[in-house]
Amino acid sequence: MGMGTTERSGNSRARPPRQLRRSITLPQAVALYAGAVIGAGVLILPGVGAGTAGPASLVAWAFDGLLGIPIALTFAELAAHFPDAGGVATFAARAFGAGAGAVVGWSYFVAAAVAQALVVLTGGHYAADALH
Repeated sequence: MGMGTTERSGNSRARPPRQLRRSITLPQAVALYAGAVIGAGVLILPGVGAGTAGPASLVAWAFDGLLGIPIALTFAELAAHFPDAGGVATFAARAFGAGAGAVVGWSYFVAAAVAQALVVLTGGHYAADALH
């Protein structure tokens, strides 16, 4: 069965392949990537923020968690539609071509490495504070 066909109870009929709208521009893509990297940097200051804002920081944390739900649902829908290995790189490659998929894949790899480094730095900072 080729792409763009559906088979139901032995009866197949052709349908046009679904196309994602290509509306993200290069400046928008750069802004999304920069936001992911900068967002990882927020891991450095949670204690200071909670100490300054008090209970309001819990409200902000809960609100941020609620904002993550539509993002997770979007990725779940894309993964159900395109069950290939590669995650967001696969989605970008299907939407914008192999070059864009490679850039997105490497960008997510670098962003994940930076986020993990910041988690380790934060853990070391907290451990040092606890020991002194």
